[in-house]
Amino acid sequence: MIDRRIESLVHIACIGMATLALASCATLNREGVVAPLDGGSVAVRQGAPLVINLSADPAPGFGWVLTSKPGDAVWLIGGPDYTPEPIPAGMMSVAGTTTYRFRAETPGTQTLEFAYLRSWDQGAAPVRTVHYDVTVTSAGWQNWF
Repeated sequence: MIDRRIESLVHIACIGMATLALASCATLNREGVVAPLDGGSVAVRQGAPLVINLSADPAPGFGWVLTSKPGDAVWLIGGPDYTPEPIPAGMMSVAGTTTYRFRAETPGTQTLEFAYLRSWDQGAAPVRTVHYDVTVTSAGWQNWF
């Protein structure tokens, strides 16, 4: 009788450990990349997120606009999201950050370009532009370590 209980407990423990091991594999979070503020080259693994934060001056009506189209290498999955800095007493506007989120999909290269401008002012040149040369590397098992 005692042997049967121990056998049942061992069986339940094995099922629990196997379930936990499978769950941890299913939720494996590959590290993402936060790109530098001033543009440049960025490398990210296939399937991982790429976050681009762009600082914005407190100029009324201006904002960051993605002027290039994402291709096969990276997909836009979120943004633009604007987060203002805390507003000190007596101030009307403050600087903030505009965030775009991408997902690295296919190995290859992609150029992302952002312009700081008034979106409704069609003929005006942007105040600033930022370029990112994104390289997506394969997510093969060799790149996981």
